[in-house]
Formats: sequence, structure tokens, C-alpha cells
Amino acid sequence: MVSALDSVIEWSIAASCRLGYFAALYKRITIAVRTAVTNDVFQDGPRMERFDASFAGRYFDALNGYFHPNQFPRPTRSWQKAFDAADRVDLIILQHMLGGINAHIELDLGITAQKIAPAVKLPKLHDDFNTLNAVLASQVNGVVDDINQLSPELADLYQILAENEIFMINQAVAAMRDSAWRFAILLAVVPGFTRPLTIWVRDRVVAAQADLIYHPPGIIGVIQATLRDIAEKESRDVVRNIQVLDQIASRPAPIRTTL
Repeated sequence: MVSALDSVIEWSIAASCRLGYFAALYKRITIAVRTAVTNDVFQDGPRMERFDASFAGRYFDALNGYFHPNQFPRPTRSWQKAFDAADRVDLIILQHMLGGINAHIELDLGITAQKIAPAVKLPKLHDDFNTLNAVLASQVNGVVDDINQLSPELADLYQILAENEIFMINQAVAAMRDSAWRFAILLAVVPGFTRPLTIWVRDRVVAAQADLIYHPPGIIGVIQATLRDIAEKESRDVVRNIQVLDQIASRPAPIRTTL
């Protein structure tokens, strides 16, 4: 799986494409999850390895559908939003990453949970499901510090915002995690023939949430102003940014098991 992510990262560097931002973050998460499995962090390591592979498969399926629509099913609307945002130069690196996280957790995570632990098996997955999300959040949090390498002139601002930003990320991931778990339960209890429609509806809701990431509501003027300030000063060298993030990806942040 890491080699597949390396291929996406290499292509993104060659094409100077911002899709490489999430790919580099996902590589970091993948290595962290693999380390957690090796260290017996999960109650059922082999099951979580299957979970991780199935979960990643939905990301790669979305990429294939985006780049090869005549050969593969088109990506979900949630992923389409994230992929289309890659062309936007006004977004900061963290927004590009959070757009991918939104699609992957809010839609893909619940689908994967129900697939790996269908019906009555689902409750037994809950503790490991929460641990997986804590591992994920620990890597997203680490990005707050690492992005300083790409925005040295903003180091002071990030230092001031760090604790609040990490708190908000933790809260956001926890909310997404709980929402994804409720979605998994819903998929487990609805009749099988209605599951595709249930996923279709969920996809529309998650895609709408992406607009809050890419277009913060006007009433939150402080956030908009801060994002504009960061965007103006953050490194706009996409290739270098991805290369730095890729180097960082090989050294995951300290792994946490609780949010």
C-alpha cells in the first residue's frame, strides 16, 4: 500500500498537482497504522490490517475513477469535490488535506467498518475503530508543526494557533469518527437492497460538508481572514511542498491511541 501511495506522490510531483498533499498525509497515516499493528496496539491486529487495506482501497478506487472514468466507476461525489479542489490555488495545504479526510472518514470509514464486521460482528469492532481514528488524528496533528517547514515566516502564527488548532482537529476527527460509526450501524441494520441508496444519500451529505472546508461560512470572518493570511505567505511551490511532506511521511508523529 505504501508503494501505491508512493506512485501517487511521484505522479503528483511530476504533474505539480496538489493531490499529492493528501497522498503524503495518507502515507504517513498508513505507516503509523502499520506500526500500531506491529506494536499490538489493536485488540485484533489481523482484522485491522484487513480493515486498513479495504479502507485504502476505496481511496485508490476513487483515484482510478477520477483519472480513468471510462475504465473504472466514477468517484463518489465526496471524492470528486476533493479532487476538483486540487486546482484551487487559494486554498492552504491543510484545507487540501482536510478535504480528503472529510471524504475518507465521513463516507469511506463507515462503509469499510460494516464490510469488515457486518451485522452482529460490528460492536466487537468498536474499540479498535476508535483506536484507529486516534492514530489517524495523531498524524494530522503532527502536520501543524511540520507545515512550519513550508511556511517559516508563519511559524510564530502557527505557534500561537497550535493548541487551539490541534484541539479543533481533535474535535473534528472525533465528530467525524462518531458520525462514521453511526453510519456503519445504519448500514448494518438497513435491508441489503437499500444499502446502495443509503450510501448515495450519505455521499451527498458529505459532499455538501466539503463546502465548509473550501468555503468557510461568511459569519466566521476571523477564520476566513486567517486563511487568506496563511495562503498569501505559505509556500506556493507545489512540487517542493509535496517533496517535504513526503520526507515527513516517512517519520510518523508520536502515535496516540485515544482522542
